[in-house]
Amino acid sequence: MSNQNYHHKDLKEALIKNGLKLFDEEGYDKFSMRKVAKACGVSQTAPYRHFENKDSLIIAIISQAYHKFDQVLKEAIQRYPDDASSQLREMAYLYVKFFVENPEYLKFFFFSDVNKSIKMAKGNYSLFENMEQPYKTFINAVESYKAGNDTNGINKQADTNALVLACWGLAHGIAILITRDDFQYSGDCMELVRKIIWSDLFIK
Repeated sequence: MSNQNYHHKDLKEALIKNGLKLFDEEGYDKFSMRKVAKACGVSQTAPYRHFENKDSLIIAIISQAYHKFDQVLKEAIQRYPDDASSQLREMAYLYVKFFVENPEYLKFFFFSDVNKSIKMAKGNYSLFENMEQPYKTFINAVESYKAGNDTNGINKQADTNALVLACWGLAHGIAILITRDDFQYSGDCMELVRKIIWSDLFIK
């Protein structure tokens, strides 16, 4: 697509989208504005209309990626606003689904050297807030579930940190196994995931 086919906002989105793919392929050191421009089919100077340098583009990629992840998790709150147990189960399912459907985000978040760019962004509090928010959303769901169970006299002795680690660890581990094709299954993996999460294997 040539640069004349891009509207102002469209080009910015294209730079972020193609930048994410390029970063996963190249890593921080080989990532460049020139390569992103080429991937978008625009001139080498076009990206600089939106981003000062490669770090500012990578920071935009990070912010958008974590925001999307958080919005997906919050769908569980909308679906089950008054049911903490179902909310947590649905959130865990959406956690897995997000990474299975978007493996580039899994690689970007957990298996890339994106931390090099994060170090460049010291003092960028909005960036760090965006990065922390999806995990706060998940942890809040676990805490709400535990608070409801404590009120009902169930699992009163359960440690909150242990419960967070168990729920988060299960969802995260399943996402990695499926996304990296480490788990071989001939059926519908996401149906199997739902069966697991909506059983006592996840929470009671």
